[in-house]
Amino acid sequence: MNNLWTGGGASVALGKQLGKGGEGSVFDVPAQPKLVAKLYHSAPNPQKQDKLRFMVANGHKDLLAYSAWPVETLHQSRGGPVVGFLMERVSQKQPVHMLYSPAHRKQDYPKAAWDFLLYAARNTATAFEAVHRHGHVLGDVNQGNVMVGSDSKVLLIDSDSMQIAAGGKVHLCEVGVSHFTPPELQGTSSFSTLARNANHDAFGLALLVFHLLFGGRHPFAGRPLRDDVGNGLEPDIKAFRFAYGSDARQRGFAPPPRSIPLTLVPPSVQSMFHRAFTEAGAAPAGRPTASQWVAALDQMRNTLKTCGKSKMHIYPNHSSACPWCALEDQGTHFFIDLGTFIAHTGSGFVLAKVWAAIESIHPPKAPALTQPSQIKAEPTPLPTGLKKGKSRTTSFVAMAVVAALFTYIAPALGILGGLLCLGIWLTISSGESEDYKKEMAQRRSRQDTAQKAYDQLVSNVTQITAGARFTQEKQGLATLRQAYENLASAEKNMIESAKAKAQARQLHDHLDRFFIEDANISGLGPAKKAALRSWGIETAADVNQSSVEAVKGFGPKLTMAMLGWRSLCEARFRFDPSPQALQADIARAKNEIAAQRQKLESGLQGGLERLARMRVEAEANLARATPILTQAASTLAQATADLAL
Repeated sequence: MNNLWTGGGASVALGKQLGKGGEGSVFDVPAQPKLVAKLYHSAPNPQKQDKLRFMVANGHKDLLAYSAWPVETLHQSRGGPVVGFLMERVSQKQPVHMLYSPAHRKQDYPKAAWDFLLYAARNTATAFEAVHRHGHVLGDVNQGNVMVGSDSKVLLIDSDSMQIAAGGKVHLCEVGVSHFTPPELQGTSSFSTLARNANHDAFGLALLVFHLLFGGRHPFAGRPLRDDVGNGLEPDIKAFRFAYGSDARQRGFAPPPRSIPLTLVPPSVQSMFHRAFTEAGAAPAGRPTASQWVAALDQMRNTLKTCGKSKMHIYPNHSSACPWCALEDQGTHFFIDLGTFIAHTGSGFVLAKVWAAIESIHPPKAPALTQPSQIKAEPTPLPTGLKKGKSRTTSFVAMAVVAALFTYIAPALGILGGLLCLGIWLTISSGESEDYKKEMAQRRSRQDTAQKAYDQLVSNVTQITAGARFTQEKQGLATLRQAYENLASAEKNMIESAKAKAQARQLHDHLDRFFIEDANISGLGPAKKAALRSWGIETAADVNQSSVEAVKGFGPKLTMAMLGWRSLCEARFRFDPSPQALQADIARAKNEIAAQRQKLESGLQGGLERLARMRVEAEANLARATPILTQAASTLAQATADLAL
């Protein structure tokens, strides 16, 4: 079948076959290179023909922009039954899982950082919104129906399977993928009679957004905490067991090892995922809509920042620390830093010069501190009418001496003399009044307060000039300096190690080209493949007995099947011992050292700049503290003088 007719009566000549699926085949159209033709293996029923005619007649520009929408029906003869249709050629685009899968992305999108994944998620939501705005439903949402280009633009394919609202009639979508089916529809035996709605699509959309933002992990695949959990994606989806939510433990799940935490995204977006994947979403219009996802992702795009250690480490600014660095510290690398594969070309950095500059920066010297004893203060007079009382002790001693003398002169009158002296002492010695005591207590309190304030300011100035922060910073920089000086020997050791491990490296690279997603392994369906991906097992290089057995549902039989598949992949490996192949390993080692050198140079140069800023800040703080301390010394001197009155 090489020549067909469009619904408008134009002749169409088909070219070579481009692909073949279960429903039909796709052919080149030489006369119209921007289009391709899809022909069904068997004639569509009348309802499907009506659906295609309606779609061609109602191809709005939005639908044509975001989906491979039918633009012409195809017929074997003029006016005959519909046998296929023409649609836009999908070029320079890959299925979305080639982007969100870390293993695929490293090969197919090596320059894509997290911001690119965010843009792709936003554009996916935009495509869904266009379909929903015209009253249609995708129905069969899955990772194979979303195509992404190197510009992050998205195109939906298999549009002829969508649920189409044709006036008062609805053409149903009769297919679906289990691990993209929402909880309330899990277990549906057939979609041929089920009308789906935008809220059902919203589950699949949220799942695709989650895949893109969280490294291809499935939100319902985690580490089981109970025996009844983790026995399959479908039952876990049906039970709303969102493994990344704040209440995941109550649902019997914890996130899988080495996974990106939900806190990567702002709390508002975390809440959207929680609504999409829990019971709240099953209510009518309960899940975030496509337009809400567009708005939320656009807002997040405006908050992105880049880590100082790698230009590939991009994340929302609500995080105080780089989440990608934290994951790399655990041995998990979601992105390739292309800077590590660029040979060091020389930056003009001279260690001796930079280190001399670092050593030359010291904390400011302590100024001569004003001492309260250096300040002459006139005591504040006592309040009017308040006098210091005579000392009872002094007058008592005087009277005692008089009484003793009286007794000595006239012993017989000793007792009478003692009583006379006591009376006189009681009369002339009034003692200190209560008002005077209160006044002096207040002055003592003011002196204590002034002393504490002065001591605290002296302590602050001492800290500024002691240089503890400078010492700590320089100790850290000394470690960087030592590492920099060791780079030459580290490079030599790394090259020798690379030569010794060349065969293992080549084997790993070989196995890393065999994707589980494309493998035909008995007992391994799409849901189990998604579970493996959620545990970071994507290629034959990731497959070993312990890693596979750690995923619940992979018993001895299926694990052996996985290991057998890996063995078949490994059997195709051939070690290349040639100097040319070895040069790649040596170059990789040199580039890694070059990357380390760049980071160390950046760290040392940045440390120099931090020390300079610390010096300026210390001088400014000292300038502010000195007059305040002088005033505090004056206040203390006055309070001391007042107390001594």
